[in-house]
Amino acid sequence: MAIETMQLSDALLQNPSVVEEIVGIPHGFDTDGIATDGIFIMFHRKLDNYPLMMKPDNWASYQNSGEIADGVVVVEGGNILVVAPTEESLYWSSAEVSAGGKTTTDRLTALDDWTGKANTAVQIIHPECSGENYAPGFCSKYSRPNANGQGLTAGKWWLPSLGELMMIYANMNKINYALSLINGATSLAKSGYWSSTEYTGRHGWALFPGNGIVGYYNKNTNQYGVRPVSAFIQ
Repeated sequence: MAIETMQLSDALLQNPSVVEEIVGIPHGFDTDGIATDGIFIMFHRKLDNYPLMMKPDNWASYQNSGEIADGVVVVEGGNILVVAPTEESLYWSSAEVSAGGKTTTDRLTALDDWTGKANTAVQIIHPECSGENYAPGFCSKYSRPNANGQGLTAGKWWLPSLGELMMIYANMNKINYALSLINGATSLAKSGYWSSTEYTGRHGWALFPGNGIVGYYNKNTNQYGVRPVSAFIQ
């Protein structure tokens, strides 16, 4: 019989009291903090447009006072990434195009691509993928303004590289917990997501969180999820 395993952080989110008893965590210990370690909700404060990020369980009072979340911040291995609260299902491009992003047919090289911002910047030069109905263009035009129209607005988001997508995948359950606390946000799905890492002019790399598959797919015949990302910037 197969034994199903689960990360401790995910188990803590689902049933902290049981996990405390099984692994001997002292009662009253900050199990919520362990379960969301490295995950924050970011916003630009409407008082002065100053960027802040906080632990998810502290977000409700700020949201109730009219603050708008930029997204969920993931901090891991020296990398900081802001994951947008919403997404779309789109084609990568309208036609086959070598759009100038990191291009490799080697899977390990693709997985080590962390240049999503640079990839997207050159890809949106091409009309085949610059429109908001295509993955790079949608991310470039994505916007999460606060009540003053400030914050992570259009031009500050990009289509994540395959390495950046893997960072999101590694923290998927924790990110989804934080997203569940943001009004209007949608959870990360188990279906495919486009990256900005290109395989060839015909194909782009994509990740499927439901089964962990990383592969390359035709840019203009496959519709996959597109989730913009950004940086913790002012």
